[in-house]
Amino acid sequence: MLINMEWERTWEMNKWIKWSSVFMSASLLIGGAGGAHTAKASDAAKAPTLKQAAQTVQVQLVFNGNKLKQQGILIDGRTMVPVTVLRDIAGVPITYDNSTYTYNVGSGSSQLTLSTAENGLLTSVNHFYMGSISTEYNAVNIEGRIYVPFKLLNDVLEYEGAYDPASRMLKLETREINSLQVMSGTLSQKTEDLEMVIRYPQITGLANGQVQQQINEEFKNKADAFAAEGTERSSHRDPELVPFPYSYNTNYMVAYNQNGVLSLLTDQSTYTGGEDPVHREAMTFSLKDGRLLSLSDFLPQGSGAEEKLYQILAERMLRDGSTFSLEQNLSSLQFYVSGAGLNFYFGDTGPESFAEGIRTYTVPFQELLPPGTDPFAAFK
Repeated sequence: MLINMEWERTWEMNKWIKWSSVFMSASLLIGGAGGAHTAKASDAAKAPTLKQAAQTVQVQLVFNGNKLKQQGILIDGRTMVPVTVLRDIAGVPITYDNSTYTYNVGSGSSQLTLSTAENGLLTSVNHFYMGSISTEYNAVNIEGRIYVPFKLLNDVLEYEGAYDPASRMLKLETREINSLQVMSGTLSQKTEDLEMVIRYPQITGLANGQVQQQINEEFKNKADAFAAEGTERSSHRDPELVPFPYSYNTNYMVAYNQNGVLSLLTDQSTYTGGEDPVHREAMTFSLKDGRLLSLSDFLPQGSGAEEKLYQILAERMLRDGSTFSLEQNLSSLQFYVSGAGLNFYFGDTGPESFAEGIRTYTVPFQELLPPGTDPFAAFK
C-alpha cells in the first residue's frame, strides 16, 4: 500500500513538472531582471535558429506610408516582420535578459515577451501565452535575426495592415486605439499551501468615470473570487497526497481596444494535485455604457449573420477533424474581438489542450455582414 501511494505521488509530481513547464517556458522573464540589457543583434544568435531559412522570400515593408530598408520575409505562408522594426521605426524599446535568454518588446499590457525554448521562441503578450491560441503567433529566429508574425501585430497588438502577394509588399500602420490605458492589478500570496499570482486588468483615463469604475469592479470581483477559492481550497491540502503547494495563476491579454470596444481574454490556471483544467474567459465591453456585449450586439438578429456564422464554424470544425458537435456545445461557445474579426473557442479545457493550443476559429466581419457595414457603429 505504501509503495502504491508513493508511486501515485511520484506520478502526480512528474505530471505536474511536465505541465508546469508550459507555463514556465512562457513566462521566463517574470524574474531575473538583473540580467536585462538593451537588446543587440548578437543576442539573437543565442535563440534556436529555424532550419528552413533557405525557403524564405523577402517582403517589402511600408510603415505609415514610408518604405523601409529592413525587409520582411514570407515563410511557410506566414508574413514575418523583423522585431527591430518595432524598435527602429516605431520607437518601441527592446531589452534582452541574458540570464533567461528572453526578449521584452515594449511595456505595459501590450508588452511582447519572446522566450527561448528548445524548439524555438515562445511568444507571450502581457504574460499571456499566445501559442495557446495558435502556434502561428510564435516568433522565429532566422540566421540570427528575430522575426514576429504580421498576424500577431495585426490581431492583438497596436498595428494593422495588409499584405499584397502580387507585389510582395506589407503595408503597416499604427492603430488608432481608445483613449484609455489598461494597467495590471496583482493579487499574490506564497505560503506552504498556496502559491498565487493573479493579474487582472484595470483601466484608467476613460472619460466616463462611472463606466470606468463599473468595468474595473467587474475585473476586480472576478480576481477576488478566484483568490478566495484558492485560499479556501489550499487550506485543505494534504501534504501526504499533494507534496507541492497549490498553484493559482491568472494572466490576461487585451485582444481589442478600438472603436469604443474593449475585448480581453483571461486564463485561470490551477494546480491542486490532479489534472486541473484551464479556464479561459472572454469579456467584451462597450466603453459607452460599460455593458458586457453579446454576439447579437455585433450580429443583429434577423440579419442572417448568426446563421451564416454557425454554418462557417461547422464547416471549419468538420474540415479540422474536430470531434465537437457545434449544435450540442453552443452553450459553451465563447467569443472575443480582435483585429482579425470575431474569434470563437469552447469553454474549459485540460492541460493537454492548453499545451497544444485551444482551438480558436477566426471569422472576419466581412464574411458575415453586408459590404460597408460597420460592426462598431453603435459603440463609437
